[in-house]
Amino acid sequence: MIKKLLLVLSVGTLTGCSTIELAVDSYLLAKYDTNEYALVNTVKTKAFIAQSDCNDRAKTLSHVDAIYEKSVEFKNFTLHIPRNKDAQNMSDKLVKLTQDTKEYYQKNEKVSEIFCKARYQQIYRSADTIQHTLGSKPR
Repeated sequence: MIKKLLLVLSVGTLTGCSTIELAVDSYLLAKYDTNEYALVNTVKTKAFIAQSDCNDRAKTLSHVDAIYEKSVEFKNFTLHIPRNKDAQNMSDKLVKLTQDTKEYYQKNEKVSEIFCKARYQQIYRSADTIQHTLGSKPR
């Protein structure tokens, strides 16, 4: 009788520890974050809208700056969220892409409309992929 009681208590204790550990992991795991999602959505939307202004250098420079700033904001937002390394890595790549675009426009007075549209499409697709990934996290 005592052996059965000890066995039940030990199994219950092990199960309880596992449950507590899972609960802690679940709590600490970075879940779907609407702020991250919204920041990436802004980058994606601005890149989509900017494609129609590729023939206007002043507007393009304004769009490039705004998209870069939003991607940096997204990166900064992801930094100190526990267990959020995937979003941090994605934000690093998005910042690099938008920073390269900004630097290209600063160095080159004349940029073709084809390049402009292709670059905005690349930013759009990258942001869309990130948005899909972030939106797929458990809520």
